[in-house]
Amino acid sequence: MAFTVTSAGRRLAMAVLLLLAIAGAVIRATAPDPSTLRDIGTLLLVLWLPAVGNLVAYLVRKIPRRAPQVPGFAPGAVFMPHLQVRLAPTGLVPDLPSALASAGNRCTLIVGKGGFTARLEGRLPAQPDQTVALELLRPSVALARLQPGTEFHLLVGATAAAKGRVMEVTPFPG
Repeated sequence: MAFTVTSAGRRLAMAVLLLLAIAGAVIRATAPDPSTLRDIGTLLLVLWLPAVGNLVAYLVRKIPRRAPQVPGFAPGAVFMPHLQVRLAPTGLVPDLPSALASAGNRCTLIVGKGGFTARLEGRLPAQPDQTVALELLRPSVALARLQPGTEFHLLVGATAAAKGRVMEVTPFPG
């Protein structure tokens, strides 16, 4: 027979545990000091621990959580290039320039196991041998891994759209 856990069942179990703990406290208070009955009362009194744990977990679940911050570039922010890169489309995205334009020129650069949010300046050039300027969302973190000659994969959404190589790092303030 399957046992289905419901909210009402949890409340009932918590009430039973608390009642047994109260009964244990009464038994412990009325029983003579060195007796088996007092020891049983002590064991019943310990049953309040899981009930309090359930109560604390319930209260923690009721605390409203903040919405996670979506990392992104400020709307209308001026483009500040951090990298000059050369891209070679993988062919998995049929029209890479329009895919990037629909994503707001946002992309993710994958280097090893790390990913860095970036955006392109304007539209992607038609020839893959031209260099493209990229702005990094967190340049102080990303530039340590994106030095000239570093190869990376460029994702648009969740699709590997291009392979690239860092050609030049543009100095930036800060």
